[in-house]
Amino acid sequence: MTRLKLQYREELVSYPDKKRKGAIVRKTLGQLVQKRAISPKQGALLFKIVNYFKPVHILQIGTNMGLSTLYLTSYASGLQCIALESNPAFASVARETFKQARNPIDLREGDYTDLLPKALKDIEALDFVYFNMQDDDICCSSLFNKCVEQTNQNSVFVFKGIKSSSKMRIAWKEICSHPKVTVTMDLYALGIVFFNDKLHKRNYITYY
Repeated sequence: MTRLKLQYREELVSYPDKKRKGAIVRKTLGQLVQKRAISPKQGALLFKIVNYFKPVHILQIGTNMGLSTLYLTSYASGLQCIALESNPAFASVARETFKQARNPIDLREGDYTDLLPKALKDIEALDFVYFNMQDDDICCSSLFNKCVEQTNQNSVFVFKGIKSSSKMRIAWKEICSHPKVTVTMDLYALGIVFFNDKLHKRNYITYY
């Protein structure tokens, strides 16, 4: 119901165009939901992943409209979720979306590089991290390297848009080769990373 409500909203949302310096993108909220929000198929997969691994402490980097956060936090109550968003326009929509959340969402707005150190201190354990920053491969790699320092045997990282650009493909390969990473799963639209050192290092590739 939340997705349907957002899709029919006509108010304009403006934000900087990362591909064209100084340019501004203006789209209706409905258009943004259709183009940028997580698809129902990918959202269902996110829900299945968290429902299987049962993370209690979740960090999301990049919320967009907040729909993916609902998928991540709806499987149980009593979860801790810190969500970071650098785009003020998206953060405003996400705050409204989070009113439908089963758990309270700690939304923090600002530059990811500035926000992450405090978020890593505040989260009790890094059970699950969802990187939703497919437009920023450099930032994605940098934030991964900071997060990986706090992983444990049961940590799970999920990356959106690993095939969205040539630079993101390179970033994904670098993540797969990181010494702390054991098993990775390339699902084309999403990439899943595990850190359990009891597993043999391997990259599985399939299409979902």
